[in-house]
Amino acid sequence: MARTLIEFQDHGQDLLWWITDEAGKVIDCGPYQADLWCRMTVTNLAALKVGAAVEYGGHGSGSIKYPVAHVIQLAPIDIVVRRPSDAYMTATVKGKRASCTSSDREAVLNLGRKLFLGQFEDAERLPGQPGDHESGVYSRWRIMPKEVP
Repeated sequence: MARTLIEFQDHGQDLLWWITDEAGKVIDCGPYQADLWCRMTVTNLAALKVGAAVEYGGHGSGSIKYPVAHVIQLAPIDIVVRRPSDAYMTATVKGKRASCTSSDREAVLNLGRKLFLGQFEDAERLPGQPGDHESGVYSRWRIMPKEVP
């Protein structure tokens, strides 16, 4: 089941993110108001992009006044980690990246938490590729969201 994470720009509101199924039905949201929003369906999911307004239908219709900050498919993402200096630095994904001075795995886990919010599961190290060392790639990883229950 394809799921989408919609993150809203934070203007101090109680609603920061929605998770939808492939039909656009809101199946989870947070940090509050799940009892209200989980009945709704996003009607413009296919065309949704950063800065746009989310339109919804269900028990009533309308749009969310807080613009979209990020839209990301909840599917595994492969990334690389570089070590340009003292820190391990992940690639940038959807405008987010992470670093850590202690380990490349911690940098990857930090990025997974940023990308998938409460839907982050784990990360696994992938085999290196020919030419990684020459191109500055320290390691390769797959970041995985939680499975659909």
